[in-house]
Amino acid sequence: LVEDVSHKELKDAFAEFKQAWVAFKPTVADTRSALKRLYATEDKDALISVDGPESYHDAHRKWHPIYRKTLYERGYYDIFIFDTSGDMIYSVYKESDYATNFKASGNGPWKTSGLGNAFEAAMASPDEVHYIDWKPYGPSGDAPAAFFA
Repeated sequence: LVEDVSHKELKDAFAEFKQAWVAFKPTVADTRSALKRLYATEDKDALISVDGPESYHDAHRKWHPIYRKTLYERGYYDIFIFDTSGDMIYSVYKESDYATNFKASGNGPWKTSGLGNAFEAAMASPDEVHYIDWKPYGPSGDAPAAFFA
């Protein structure tokens, strides 16, 4: 995990997804709604991209196969990328938490979840690895989930 976050590849992926997220629609609410509608489908992780002129689709087409492969190789349930505002700007699996906000002071429905705790811990101490212990996670059908950040 420590190695992964120090690689240029993750920094590049974050920069591309963040830039594309900001440019997608005029408001964050519109971006969340549109991306959720386009990407949170029954195809889940098998959806490589959708058609459209927006740069988010290009970023997804480029990075999704890489993170999907990592997910399967390591046996992860999902991989998430958040921006510093708490928005989940990328997820391999794209459950109902995709394109929602996890900041404690934000308006996202999962902000008090284990993943919300992981986001807050990472923001408070970004140079440390944080472990959030197992507890039911709503977007995954209340299956027990633990998170590293």
